Amino acid sequence: MMMTGKAVARRLQMRCRRGAVMMEYVVIAVLIAVACVIAVVVFNRSIIRSSDVAAKAATGRGVRAGEAAQIYQADTEADIKEAEKFPGKLSDAVD
Repeated sequence: MMMTGKAVARRLQMRCRRGAVMMEYVVIAVLIAVACVIAVVVFNRSIIRSSDVAAKAATGRGVRAGEAAQIYQADTEADIKEAEKFPGKLSDAVD
C-alpha cells in the first residue's frame, strides 16, 4: 500500500500540529510553575510571621504575640523603605 505525496505531507503536518499543541501546554505549565514560585518567595515571610503571631496568641502567650507583632511590623517597615530605593524596578521587569 503506497501512500501518495499528499498523504505523506498531510501526515507530517498533523504531527507538527500535535507537537505545537504539546509545546503550548508545556509553556503554560512552566508559566504557572514560575508564578507559584514567585508567590511563595514573595509571601513566605509574611505567612510565617502571621502564623507565628497567631500560634503565640492561641497558646495564651498574648504578650509575646504582641511583642512579635511589633518586631515584625518594624521589619516590614524597614523592608518597605529598602524597596522604595528601587522605584519601578519590578514593574519594568514584568513589562
